[in-house]
Amino acid sequence: MKYIALAFFALCLSGSVLADDHGGSLTFEPRQDSAPMTLTSIHLNKNGGVITAVGDMGAYGRVYTTYTLTADASGLQGTVLGEGRGAMEDGTFASGSGSGSYFREGTTFTMHILFKISDGTQNLDKIVFDAATGELTHDAYIVM
Repeated sequence: MKYIALAFFALCLSGSVLADDHGGSLTFEPRQDSAPMTLTSIHLNKNGGVITAVGDMGAYGRVYTTYTLTADASGLQGTVLGEGRGAMEDGTFASGSGSGSYFREGTTFTMHILFKISDGTQNLDKIVFDAATGELTHDAYIVM
């Protein structure tokens, strides 16, 4: 009986080892340099708020963004929806939308949003907003 249990365990373990060829296939590369954004407005409500900003984001051109935050009961974290439109130099627009989560430490909000871009690519973006200083940075990483 002991050998049957051991053989069963070895079979299960080997199956998971062989099937786990996915560990190295997900990568994140910076799409561009970190983009400082200019805060254009904040609208608060009892459940969170909406932050809007504008800035130059490399290949996306002049980008206008909206982040809609909904706080959990603790007020220290929650969900975030992101929208962005980029006016590019060639006269076209890029657009993206996504959802994610955020957390707050002191006056600093850190958001992580998985964006689907109109060209079919995806970004994992990290947005950091300091409410005390008004500074906002947006970092975009290519999901590969």
